Amino acid sequence: MKLKKLFVAMMLVPLFVFAEGKPNFLFILVDDMGWRDLGCYGNEIHETPNIDKLAAGGMRFTDAYAACPICGPSRAAIMTGRFPSNTGFVDNYISTTKNGMLVRSEDRQFLELNEVTLAETLEAGGYQTGFVGKWHLSGSNESRLPTDQGFDVNVAGGWWGHPRGPHGYFSPYAMFALENGPKGEYLTDRLTSEAIGVMDRFSKNDAPWLLYMSYYTVHSPFHSKPEKTKKYTEKARDAGVEKFNAKYAGMVDSLDENVGRMLQWLAEKGVREHTVIIITSDNGGHRPATHNRPLRGHKGDLYEGGIRVPLIIDWPGVTELGSESATPVHGVDYFATMLEMAGVPSQPEDHQDSVSLVPLLKGNATFDRGPMVWHYPVAKPITSLSKPGSVVRNGDWKYIHFYEDDRRELYNLKADIGETNNLIDALPEKAAGMKAQLDAVLEKHRAMVPSTEQVPSKPPKQKKDKRQRRM
Repeated sequence: MKLKKLFVAMMLVPLFVFAEGKPNFLFILVDDMGWRDLGCYGNEIHETPNIDKLAAGGMRFTDAYAACPICGPSRAAIMTGRFPSNTGFVDNYISTTKNGMLVRSEDRQFLELNEVTLAETLEAGGYQTGFVGKWHLSGSNESRLPTDQGFDVNVAGGWWGHPRGPHGYFSPYAMFALENGPKGEYLTDRLTSEAIGVMDRFSKNDAPWLLYMSYYTVHSPFHSKPEKTKKYTEKARDAGVEKFNAKYAGMVDSLDENVGRMLQWLAEKGVREHTVIIITSDNGGHRPATHNRPLRGHKGDLYEGGIRVPLIIDWPGVTELGSESATPVHGVDYFATMLEMAGVPSQPEDHQDSVSLVPLLKGNATFDRGPMVWHYPVAKPITSLSKPGSVVRNGDWKYIHFYEDDRRELYNLKADIGETNNLIDALPEKAAGMKAQLDAVLEKHRAMVPSTEQVPSKPPKQKKDKRQRRM
């Protein structure tokens, strides 16, 4: 571990002296926030004035994507700048082979310590680094924490993927690396106070900083403050909206309030104009909580509702106020983008799949980040979720290969955002070209690809199952 940090530092030796003009970074990752959950993305009931104001001052992306339809691999991709197919971290659980398919086992997956992270690279470039909230990238023995992967500070970051204990979002929390607050204290409020405390300590030093604010909200359990639940119950009733999760809406409301608290602190301290703010989600909205219409599907799906997410980037003095981009971008891209913003040399041997979005943020209308890949080859116990498969999107086109029945689907997302018209038979040449792009990436990454052969439900015990192949 020490050797890895030393190597990264040696690569960036000239940057240890803090250069005036290096921006601070406030990276806000929300858990399970859907594409339509914010007012600035068209939600007519959720009230998100602070995040909407942030969008009005920066760039709002309509075609931004998480790296995976579930949280763990998506978060690992942000940290590494590598597609899940490249790191092999494709699920929240270590997977085993059964009947030619990957299936979940009980052991939690983790980020290998030899991976060079965004935090380590910025730290070697002279940045102070702090992590607050959901980590979800360590083993169950808490052996791979944020402080083992380049963060100077860790608050509440461990292996667990949602609030623990019988009280959930209300203290006492029973959570790793977080002391209990007064009875009834709300977790989202507490984590924001901790984040402000970290930023305040960092601001007293003559060095730029990264604060990675990784909220547990709006993940289940759906616990909101009673007054907010009441507010949205009445609001939905008055609007005639049925099947509405008022507790979830209250959680979104509290999220927005706390983003506002951080924005206010930045302004009061006079560092707002020197701080890049990025806010996004780790996957699409969860079915029991929200809808993603007109997108198809939800969290866990390889359809758009599972992977397309809100994204706002505010780079003061650079991004055009209230600008919007329909250019497809991927969760791996924050790594290269933030390095370029910080003036830290690119490390393409580490963040191999990451493409810097700086030209796009500076107004380059012709910017194209190229093909984007998703690889989720895992048979999940919840049958309503997506079947094992892989995806490539390039421009307006999206190609999906589902492994269990060898089904192929092709969509033009510009014309068909809801993925209702499968063009696989109508455009065989286009489909073949997309398939070739996907196969090339998976082969390059030596990704584990399930067999599409027909296999018996109970393979003969005397024969070794070789159907799981490595491309």
